[in-house]
Amino acid sequence: DDGADVNKGNGDNAVSALVKTSDGMLHKISDSTKLIRLTSPEDYYGMCDVLHLPHVTEASLLHTLRLRYNRDDIYTSAGPILISINPYKSVAQGGKDLYS
Repeated sequence: DDGADVNKGNGDNAVSALVKTSDGMLHKISDSTKLIRLTSPEDYYGMCDVLHLPHVTEASLLHTLRLRYNRDDIYTSAGPILISINPYKSVAQGGKDLYS
């Protein structure tokens, strides 16, 4: 996630971390050495094709999918592969139902 606020546990050898994401949610990370700081603008707005991300990792892919899902962009490309996340609700784009 965005790694803005990382609070390590007690002691210098602690590997867990509490991370506050850009949407305000807190997540406990069991291994803070696996945190990847978001560094480019593309990391913050969610690319429509994840292969264009500067660093394609599991974390950056999930972050992009979460950002796009939160704004009802349920379709994301990974090159020739289409990733679809079921929103379990009607989705409107441009004032019209997505499937009308």
